Amino acid sequence: MIRVFLPAYNEAIALPRLVRKFDEEMRRAKESYRILVLDDGSRDDTAKIARELARDYPVDLLVHERNQGLGATMRDGLDVLAKESADGDLIVTLDCDDTHEPKFLPAALAKVRDGYDVVILSRYAPGGGQTGLSATKTFLSAGAGAFLKLFFPIRGVKEYSCNYRVYRAAILKKALSRFGKDFIRLAHLGFVVTPEVLVRMRMLGARIGESPFILRYEQKPTPSANQAFRTIRGYFALVATYWLRKP
Repeated sequence: MIRVFLPAYNEAIALPRLVRKFDEEMRRAKESYRILVLDDGSRDDTAKIARELARDYPVDLLVHERNQGLGATMRDGLDVLAKESADGDLIVTLDCDDTHEPKFLPAALAKVRDGYDVVILSRYAPGGGQTGLSATKTFLSAGAGAFLKLFFPIRGVKEYSCNYRVYRAAILKKALSRFGKDFIRLAHLGFVVTPEVLVRMRMLGARIGESPFILRYEQKPTPSANQAFRTIRGYFALVATYWLRKP
């Protein structure tokens, strides 16, 4: 079973686009799947639309009554999925803003089935790339990746900040068993959760690889909630928390 997790905040426009694309791709690949949407206190009709989609697609909905940020949303969603999944299931995480195309997923699924615990869909893998991203965002993203790789090197990995990933359910279960409520310690820092989970996987000795995808930022229908300089400060907090801790 492929279990897809979509953390959603004000994604009433993008959510139905993405669910339909996933359905088409999973049917084409003959994969059984379910989608978990966690609405993080949206001010638009995200929850209502998720309920409507659930009539025609395998969609489940959880709701934060107030906005808690991406960190808390990822923490809560991964906890639910790890508990509900069988060890052999694969858990897919990605942004709910229609910038991450499902058509790139089958190659990543195949790589996990070849023996990887975590596969990151990467702009920097051969065949990957990005469109629609400003020069400033491109520079900051590349700089963040280089900064994090300096402190947390993972062989063959360049993409640290992209949330488009495939995890073996078994490795997430292991992480929750090992770290408990401290699995994600920096939930209050929002987007820092993405590299933090990767650092935790590294500490477990997980086999981590990359598979190419093309980020389609021009498809994003709403402004980004990521505050670049707040996130950069968060990366320094990540280093202060985890650097030199034994993998």
